[in-house]
Amino acid sequence: MSTGQLFIIVITCFLLSMTTAVSAGSWSLSVDPAVRHGRPAVIATAETETTESVVITIRAIDGDSSRVLVEKSLHPTHHPIRVEAPKVPHPTTVEFSVTTASLATPFFAWRTVALPKSTRLIDYRGRRNYPVPSDFDVYWKQAKADLAKVPLEPTIERVPDKDTSSGLLYKVILPSVGGTKIVCWYYVPRDAFDEQRRVRSTYPAVIIMPGYGAEEPPIDRTSSGIITLSVNPRHHGPSREFWKAPVEHMLWNIHDPDQFYYRYAFMDCLRAAEFLFARAEVDHSCVAAEGGSQGGLFALALGALEPRIACVVSNVTAFSAFDDGMLLSLRGHQLQYARLLQENPTSASTIRRSLAYIDGANLATRIRCPVQINMGDIDPVCNYVTGIVIYNQLPAGVPREYNVVANCGHAVPPPMRELNWAWFKRWLKVR
Repeated sequence: MSTGQLFIIVITCFLLSMTTAVSAGSWSLSVDPAVRHGRPAVIATAETETTESVVITIRAIDGDSSRVLVEKSLHPTHHPIRVEAPKVPHPTTVEFSVTTASLATPFFAWRTVALPKSTRLIDYRGRRNYPVPSDFDVYWKQAKADLAKVPLEPTIERVPDKDTSSGLLYKVILPSVGGTKIVCWYYVPRDAFDEQRRVRSTYPAVIIMPGYGAEEPPIDRTSSGIITLSVNPRHHGPSREFWKAPVEHMLWNIHDPDQFYYRYAFMDCLRAAEFLFARAEVDHSCVAAEGGSQGGLFALALGALEPRIACVVSNVTAFSAFDDGMLLSLRGHQLQYARLLQENPTSASTIRRSLAYIDGANLATRIRCPVQINMGDIDPVCNYVTGIVIYNQLPAGVPREYNVVANCGHAVPPPMRELNWAWFKRWLKVR
């Protein structure tokens, strides 16, 4: 093991030891993700003024069915009460729910995976009922061949009213597959060019991609010596001028893997990367992919499909480890996919095939550059356990870091940004 790899592991172990405090009613609740040791748990502490008891129920979850494993009534005390996931003979998805006698429904819920004794959650490889398709590489090779048929002919416009003291902004329109175009925002350090607009210096670059349905606005990191390309794949932000899905885009052509939305959207992101690698002001050895939620999936896709990517940062990663994600999610798009499968049993196999091609955990098997995965411990949309499955699907020898950020739902808070910055400093040679 190299010194660098040892450093990464030490950092990860430290971060995974943290627990999370959240306020719920007259009780204070915290969760222990128990990633490296122990069993996942909810810790309840009564506020001094309350006399109301709470009931913590732990259920095993399997699709629409559930069964109670543990139920504890907790009376107010001055000491925290820890309720752990029970010992189980095999990996089991469990839900902790907390309620009181005066409430008809739980006021707090959290899902995780309980494992047999002496098994660490950080080693969990997932249920894996969406394995890598046998033609996975052929599928993506063909998608890339389709993109290669579209000439890289960018339209680049200055946006001087958005310039900053350190950066110049450009609007970039790129042709992509399917006869459409996408819009990106390109921030470049001012001193990258001389007075004649000739390249004077090269800089590392980061491709930033959006969450589900969101617009990726111009993001300026030029004061830190970084070029940024903010990408709006089709149906996102200003790219809707050229292509707008007639249905929710996650469902567009899901019954046809060769025409599925994400096959096209991944190529949009790949086209943005090709633009960067064609730019003289970009250090081609230092181009990273970054995103949160759906953008985290896009970042993994770039790491898998573009071998020149130097490193990946994937925050609160969406649409990954589908088999676990559909059970672990309390809300969000994974549940929508689960309902779609239930409502369409005759086409379920085709839907699963479409999802298997774009599953972040499957894409991870093709990544060869350093990958950082950051999850929120109480994220109801993208459960932290699915990030562990991605982490364990990365090939042996690939530098990796997995972090659970405390008191974090479906968001990218400042502590997660600090982790991102440390990763870029390590792998992008940021000045």
